[in-house]
Amino acid sequence: MNIDFILNGLVAGIIATGAMSILQVPMYSKWGMTSVLEWHENQVITSKFIKKNTEELLVPSFLFHFLHGGLGGIAFAIIVSIIDFQVSYLISGTILGFLFALVVLIIHEPITKIKPLKHPLGSIPVVASFVNHAIYGATLGYFLIIL
Repeated sequence: MNIDFILNGLVAGIIATGAMSILQVPMYSKWGMTSVLEWHENQVITSKFIKKNTEELLVPSFLFHFLHGGLGGIAFAIIVSIIDFQVSYLISGTILGFLFALVVLIIHEPITKIKPLKHPLGSIPVVASFVNHAIYGATLGYFLIIL
């Protein structure tokens, strides 16, 4: 396994998280933290570690969000190094993004106590999570190709 490729996965994951986050800012601005499922999860998790009110933890929870994205990039690089999917990194990255969105849906209620499929904002957060994670995955795949 090529360590440079794994490090490129980390960098690509961080870049992809940035791209995804830029698209999430308008939702956060309009509807608040609970509208962005993964930000909300990270904020609640961070509050358990730092022992502060969730409203005080936007920046630390963002660091956690980028850590997750970078680790996702490393995992993607390792997986595509081991398994030849016979499709482009863009397609396999997008599929990975959808899988990450599924994980977000599964872990959301145990962490935040909000059921994503019965979210107070309706289906918007769930649909946005899938779209944004697909963008994360495609961006991850793209940057893993060019780095």
